[in-house]
Amino acid sequence: MMAQRSTNDWLEDLHSSGERQTLAIEDLRQFIHRSLPYALDEKIVLDTKTSTDLLEKISSKTLQYIQKNLDSFDGQCAFTTWVLKIAVRMMLFELRMRQWRTTSPDDSFPDILPGLHILLSQHKFLKYAHEIFKEELSENQRKAIRAMVMFRMPKEAVMQRLGMERCDYFNMIHDARLRLKRRLELDGVIPHEEKAAS
Repeated sequence: MMAQRSTNDWLEDLHSSGERQTLAIEDLRQFIHRSLPYALDEKIVLDTKTSTDLLEKISSKTLQYIQKNLDSFDGQCAFTTWVLKIAVRMMLFELRMRQWRTTSPDDSFPDILPGLHILLSQHKFLKYAHEIFKEELSENQRKAIRAMVMFRMPKEAVMQRLGMERCDYFNMIHDARLRLKRRLELDGVIPHEEKAAS
């Protein structure tokens, strides 16, 4: 049976060593495994065949993160609340990755539905935004930003579909942001940034 601990108890036990720390880690694993299904939105249904393995995977990843970042806990909430928030974020990310996981190098990006094309043509600012995306960004930049913003595709899945390394991908996105910012400044949509005096 898991021991009842206050926030201070958790922190002291996890900062300790030996059997005391090992027991605290195991208790925390059980807490995550037991609490995570109740913390998720009721619309999220885990396949019963994979839910145990998935919960164990997320519990382990959460524990690794907690152990590496224990000193970042700021005490603004109960320790277990902080842990559960991290576990939920990791679970939602994993579910999104599974949804978009590539099974073939030929997998394509999701396309804009016809109804959205109509909306883009009728809404003045959306039409403008669509036009500057076409004019300022490369095809890969458009694909990546659209997939992440409109379809919530994880960047890892985007990189995989584009066949890009992490560094190249982030350079591409950084370049896209600079291009869009420069165009919005030129069009007077956002103010020009004042350059610092040398």
